[in-house]
Amino acid sequence: MRTNNQKIVVMGGSFNPPTVAHLKLMKAAIDAIDACTGFFVPVSDAYLKRKMRHNHPPIVLSPKLRIQMLQAMCTDSRMRVCEIEIGTIEARTIPTLFALQEDFPDAELYFVMGADKLGLLIHLTEKRNFLDDFRVILFSRESESLESTFNKNKILSSHLEHIVTLPQPEGTDAVSSSLIRERMLNGESCQDLMCPGAWELFKGFTADDFPDVIDRFKGENDFLGNRFRCQFTWQGIVYDTAEAAFLSSMCKDESERKVFASCSIDKAIMKAKVTVPYPGWEDARLDIMESIIKAKFEQNPTLMKRLTDTGNRILINGNSKKETFWGVDLYSWQGENNLGKIIMRIREKEIKR
Repeated sequence: MRTNNQKIVVMGGSFNPPTVAHLKLMKAAIDAIDACTGFFVPVSDAYLKRKMRHNHPPIVLSPKLRIQMLQAMCTDSRMRVCEIEIGTIEARTIPTLFALQEDFPDAELYFVMGADKLGLLIHLTEKRNFLDDFRVILFSRESESLESTFNKNKILSSHLEHIVTLPQPEGTDAVSSSLIRERMLNGESCQDLMCPGAWELFKGFTADDFPDVIDRFKGENDFLGNRFRCQFTWQGIVYDTAEAAFLSSMCKDESERKVFASCSIDKAIMKAKVTVPYPGWEDARLDIMESIIKAKFEQNPTLMKRLTDTGNRILINGNSKKETFWGVDLYSWQGENNLGKIIMRIREKEIKR
């Protein structure tokens, strides 16, 4: 049992970007329970990119900028930024709270949630004993109906001493990070939705700073992938796919390369697994790939037109197979994306012609 009255508020979130609502909620929580500290805990870059990848364009502020904006917002000495999740891959609410508890063993930790997350709170308590270990501050516009819900729920009613309900601070209902992003894309000011320090860091951004992204070479964008079927000639041999041409490049002998060109792509891949590349091939593979992709698009004007029609969109060869040399692993968002970079270089040269 903790013997002192030290209380700490923890607010997790994307903060992409942070808003005046975040500040008001934190201040209200700290004041309500007389907490000594309130931690803003921004989520990781990888998690945020996964969360935003289906937005067009996917506006993702860098971890460094999100931290700087939060720090600029912490004009109250009780408020601090905790960077514990920034270098991780996923959202880590419970591990984060346990880590903070280790740093502050005598403190009571209060995690900030909206009333709309009540189902999640019940799930976490039922599966992870959340309310046995930590406390929660729930913001709601309807505190009375919320308390009625607590009493009707067996899990919540048995943990009432660990739940603090607070009214939604005035002026926070219509404020959100998504509204700020929407206004920015429309060229409108967001100053009224942000704290002065954060606004100073954000105000220079425009829609041009966030080009749209194609993060998978599938569906309508399958023509960007190396398995897309289209005939072209490379080093005197006709291929049906860039993949077959690249796999054949491991062989010096022309007759062996022709075998890759004549068989199905699946058989070509199986053959490549038992093929030993000639010495120096690995060092040359980037140049080889660029030569093949260039041939693919230059010899197929329709494909080149589709490529240039992608404009300035960032082309990411995203995958779920943890391949990080030619592409990007869409879970960890790690990867060199060399194929995407090659295709973008070819597009840029074609547009400048």
